[in-house]
Amino acid sequence: MAGVGRFRDRGAIAVLIWMAVWCVPYASGTGDSRSWAFNLSVIDEKNLPVPDATVELRLLEELVSTSSTDATGKVALTVKAPGTYSLKIQKKGYLPLQTALELSEANATRDVDVVLTSAAVGHESVEVKGEASNPVTETTSSPTTLDPTNARDTPSHPATLVDALPLVPGIVSGLDGSIRIAGFGEDHSALLVNSVDVTDPATGAFGLSVPIDSVQTIEVSEMPYLAEYGHFTAGVVAADTRRGGEKWTYSLNDPFPEFFIRSGHLEGVRNATPRFNASGPIIPHRLYFLEGAEYLLNKHEVLTLPFSESLTTSKAINSFTQFDAIVSANHLLTGSFHFAPHSQQYAGLDFFNPQPVTPNGTFHETTATLTDRLAIGGGLLRSTVAYRAVSSGTSPQGTADMVLIPTGNLGNYFGQESRRANRVEWIEEWTPRTVHFAGTHTFKFGSVLGHSQNAGHFYARPVLIEDATGHRIQFINFSGAGAFNLSDTEPAAFAEDHWTLNSHLAIDVGLRHEVQTITHTIRTAPRSGFAWTPDAGKTVIRGGVGVFYDSVPLDVYSFRSYPEQTITTYNSLGIPVGPPVRYLNLISQQEQSNFPFIHRSAKSGNFAPYSVAWNVGFERAMNRFLLFRLKYLQSQERDMITLQPEVIQNQGAFVLGASGWARTRQIEFTARIGSRSHRQLFVSYVRQYAYGDINDANSYLGTYPFPVVRENRTASLPSEIPNRFLLWGPFAFPRQILVIPHVEFRNGFPYQQTDVFQQYVASTFGPQPRFPRYFSLDLRVSKDIKVDAKHSVRLSGTVRNLTNHFNPLEVHSNIADPQYGGFFGSYDRRFTLDFDVLF
Repeated sequence: MAGVGRFRDRGAIAVLIWMAVWCVPYASGTGDSRSWAFNLSVIDEKNLPVPDATVELRLLEELVSTSSTDATGKVALTVKAPGTYSLKIQKKGYLPLQTALELSEANATRDVDVVLTSAAVGHESVEVKGEASNPVTETTSSPTTLDPTNARDTPSHPATLVDALPLVPGIVSGLDGSIRIAGFGEDHSALLVNSVDVTDPATGAFGLSVPIDSVQTIEVSEMPYLAEYGHFTAGVVAADTRRGGEKWTYSLNDPFPEFFIRSGHLEGVRNATPRFNASGPIIPHRLYFLEGAEYLLNKHEVLTLPFSESLTTSKAINSFTQFDAIVSANHLLTGSFHFAPHSQQYAGLDFFNPQPVTPNGTFHETTATLTDRLAIGGGLLRSTVAYRAVSSGTSPQGTADMVLIPTGNLGNYFGQESRRANRVEWIEEWTPRTVHFAGTHTFKFGSVLGHSQNAGHFYARPVLIEDATGHRIQFINFSGAGAFNLSDTEPAAFAEDHWTLNSHLAIDVGLRHEVQTITHTIRTAPRSGFAWTPDAGKTVIRGGVGVFYDSVPLDVYSFRSYPEQTITTYNSLGIPVGPPVRYLNLISQQEQSNFPFIHRSAKSGNFAPYSVAWNVGFERAMNRFLLFRLKYLQSQERDMITLQPEVIQNQGAFVLGASGWARTRQIEFTARIGSRSHRQLFVSYVRQYAYGDINDANSYLGTYPFPVVRENRTASLPSEIPNRFLLWGPFAFPRQILVIPHVEFRNGFPYQQTDVFQQYVASTFGPQPRFPRYFSLDLRVSKDIKVDAKHSVRLSGTVRNLTNHFNPLEVHSNIADPQYGGFFGSYDRRFTLDFDVLF
């Protein structure tokens, strides 16, 4: 019995031990078994997820947890006790973020939205989209991306954002220096800097854009079908500026000028483009600063004129300042200011318009923006307020009458204008949390409220037209003060959905609704696109279709206030042929068309230029060294603004209307060879057809108007490029040597013949007359020399038109000119040296 008792005692002890092991944790309190968690969602300024970001969580300087965000930018961090934690998030290419997070006893789980802002660091150049692990998760649009770092080292050595655009396959610089996208001028495209429209409210021109050193990314889209884009029928140039980084950096580029050297003698300064850049933290991890400033002096020589009379001079101060404040982990604030006064002396100087005939122009451009980004509810709210002002003045060299002659013009420029235009914009964009339903839906909603004004006056003096022998054949007199004061309000709203059905297919669907009060029109723009990848992302097929509208520049409506012309025509004996004819300035009224997406009020000037366009593209990443894209686009533009002489009820009139049209077809092949940003070649071929009405109203209503209002003609558009081959890219050699070639071969631009009255000659059945084929091989070689641990010197040499190919800039296009059809004015081989200081 004693043995039994001992067995019972031992069993009781075992039970007590077992109860102690399992019950002590509970007896010690429930706090040890509970857990707290932070659910982080990390996105960038465009509400795109930031994968592979390093996340560290500390408590009283002790590392509690470290992890990385997944492909969707999310990560969950578990902690053992409530308290105030220090969160640090880092990823290359972004500013590191530090903030405090607090968990309470009552709140066991906390959802945290974090916005990372990109830093001012170098980045890989990507010419063709489609390299993501799954391209369908991106937008279905496929813009061409241009790396400003590589662009500014090319032989063209661009100083501004706009100067770099001709490196894009479908963009060329016209004979007048303006940018042409898909065959159309600047007033048919949009230029966005940090999502803000920075075109001239009066003319639609791009103007003097921000310094290239201040730009982080450049994306060019021809007829993009995303509903967030408006005010264009040709293309969109969207640029984002750099941010200051965690360390202070400085650079001084091109500090020394370039000189004219003729016959071994120094003839003064040709160009001077010193550029200074500074960026860094004012308050580490909180407030960042960036400044890009440049002085631009360019004396352009016209080789067909005597040297003393061959220079046209442009001067500019171009400054861009930006502050970026990290208010909290989910709240960013950015303010910027662009200041750009510039001038042109002898604008448009050429053989046919010597210095006395040309005007001078002065301009003052200012843009101020304030952008607030707030991550909330798993989405991103972006609010922007922007102000842009453009003041300009145009003046002649003297008071003599302008004389137009087939062989070259005389006298002084006929016009004098002064104006001030401004635009105020309020932009709201909301991208909510991704919705999961039959795939994933990423919605984006936005609104834009813009108000513009344009006030000034235009004064004109008489113009004489003579034949090649000097006999007067026409006299144009102007009457009226030419004062104007216009205002316009442009509200717009859009909604779009990026619908990812699965890992292979995504669809974009969007709708944009906009109003331009000065045009008395209401416009609706439906758009849609798709992206399909049949494999693991190496092959992508994209396409889209949409409706697009131009924003009619305010200068168009200043026409009703322009001085009216009275024209007297003379015979060969100098005797008037009939009485003088006075031409009224009339703005027509468009009738309601069958196009269902435009509503017009029954008022004059109810214009709404629009295009219907579609495109399809094929992209293939053969390997990490070779990536290519094949893209086709087609556009039909209607209701383009035209100005032409008409007779209405036996009364002469210059009628501003919207009867113009154009068709564009373009096929584009682009390849990127090389995987490293400093060893890449970009090769492209563009085949383009651009045909339509060439009588653009901008020739009479632009910054430098031509006095003769011409009858409309249908022909190839002035910047059509039937064939263009382009090759450029950096290639790094040992010993810090960088070589960048630039090769361009294309058809010459078309030109239109004129007669003795300066009117367009009617089209014939022959081919469109063109300039000769253009070919240029340019080369830039640079070497960096280390001075000490913090300073380097970069020596660069550039040669332009290495083969000395004949690329004429001028043609005798008037059929009454004895030298009709002759080309001249080519620039020979040219060498330049540069000197940069890097801190």
